[in-house]
Amino acid sequence: MVKHTMRVLSGLQPKQVDQMINEYHLNMLQNERGIILFEGELEDLRRASKHVVDVTLPPGPTVSDIKAAVDNFDVQLKQSDSGPQLHGTYEEINNAVNFIVDIMTKRLEI
Repeated sequence: MVKHTMRVLSGLQPKQVDQMINEYHLNMLQNERGIILFEGELEDLRRASKHVVDVTLPPGPTVSDIKAAVDNFDVQLKQSDSGPQLHGTYEEINNAVNFIVDIMTKRLEI
């Protein structure tokens, strides 16, 4: 059978990674560029993308960047001991994080 991959989000808690691996029968691998990926059957990855997770945001995004992501995607902002976290489905958080990265990239290009 053909295996497919999905990027493991930076800031995802190790306990949540383990839970997703067990629940959706996934493996982890690292590609040639050092990116950590989930590997599994396409249907398992589709189900995993709907899994609800918390992702800790790295330093860098402004309050307005984070607010724009929360307003544009189905995610919630939570506060934790390790900093602000986005809470929502894996897919929505991935979209919100990509949105924040795009905002920050545009700001650096100016």
